[in-house]
Amino acid sequence: MKRKRIFLVTIGAVVLLFVGTLLYAILRDDDPYRYFTGLGEEISVTPDDSKIAFSYYVDGKESIYTANPDGTHVKQITNSNNQRDSQPKYSPDGKKLVYLSKDAEGIQTLRMVNQDGSEGRPLTDSKFHVTDAIFSHDGETIYFVAVEAEEFKKGEESREGYDLYSIEVDGEHMKKLTDADHFSMDYLFLSPDGDTIFYSEFDGSKDRIYSYSFEDGKVNISPSILSAKMINTQSFYEPKLSPDGRYLAFTDVSQESQDSSLFKYDLFLLNLDTQKVERLTDLKKAVTSPTFFHKENKIAFLENTNWSNAPAVYRLMTIDPTTHNIEAVNLDAPQSAGDNRFIQMFDRSVNTLTIAILYMLLMGLLSVYLHYHHLGKAYLPSIVSFAIAILTFAASFVVARMVDPWYGIGLMMLAVGIFGCSVIIVLFVFIFKLFAK
Repeated sequence: MKRKRIFLVTIGAVVLLFVGTLLYAILRDDDPYRYFTGLGEEISVTPDDSKIAFSYYVDGKESIYTANPDGTHVKQITNSNNQRDSQPKYSPDGKKLVYLSKDAEGIQTLRMVNQDGSEGRPLTDSKFHVTDAIFSHDGETIYFVAVEAEEFKKGEESREGYDLYSIEVDGEHMKKLTDADHFSMDYLFLSPDGDTIFYSEFDGSKDRIYSYSFEDGKVNISPSILSAKMINTQSFYEPKLSPDGRYLAFTDVSQESQDSSLFKYDLFLLNLDTQKVERLTDLKKAVTSPTFFHKENKIAFLENTNWSNAPAVYRLMTIDPTTHNIEAVNLDAPQSAGDNRFIQMFDRSVNTLTIAILYMLLMGLLSVYLHYHHLGKAYLPSIVSFAIAILTFAASFVVARMVDPWYGIGLMMLAVGIFGCSVIIVLFVFIFKLFAK
């Protein structure tokens, strides 16, 4: 009776631990950046090359910072409560910055601030979800990409898309410039004369560059800066035009990784005069946010050293496009306070492997208990586990068809995991029964 009581108490404890772990995994904030300290994913350079702006996380809080190009004199510019500030862009005179501020629901509003951090103010409200923004060449107008916030929240069910807008720096006279409802629309850049704005859109197979003419108010899916061959064959991720308008920097999947399970992105340079593409990097990681310096023959970019895991761990780099000489910029940035170290350790310990181990431990203990106290029923937990796997697998098809395909895929992966655990449980019971005899 004593052994039976011990078994029941142990099983009860494992049940509580398993249920608690499962509930925590389901209900917790599944944001990989909630404790992160490090660079955000976009940078900007002042017209005189004296400063760079970037977003930076400190213990999960993302703000806008500036620094010298060599990484010294790092200064925090924004300090929003319960929001994440990212994607800074300098004005043509370098005195102002526009950036995006994301709230708890994922809605990004457009804000502006002086380069010293003073006079921060919103340009859009929570009715719009903004994804990118740049200044006009005269600094009086800001062009941005947005969709109605309510439509953004609908996700794939939304019938609306992204469009191009303009607003004056004082927050007045907001205008909708396009009515194209793009599936995606980002990475804005202006022609040197300021008469045309370019942007990138995913067309289902590759990222293409489109243009919008301010003169005639029309979208051109075949911009004049690209040859017909380039338009039809080349994919342009994160395109950026050089200040003189002669070169286009962009990232793309490296040739050697196109047939692999993990794409790797490198930096490329297109000569717009000759329409020839030159590969600048071979880092075998993921390069992002290419940004031209204005006075020096240099391009800044970010290398994701944690590709393709989350959070992305970026390293600031510069490259000379002529010599291909790459240098790392060591930012004198703030460090983590370390206050959440215990919570981070606990949070990391709650993962798929932990849940699987507790599930198999629970089923194993039940099998042992039934072996000793209900002869012939030791395999019952295994049978129940297999039944759960089969029911989950069947439910995945129903959910995929009636609710959301991605939820269906998630359930299917869960069913495969439960089936694998069930096989291990059966093997354990078989071996246990041999030794128990």
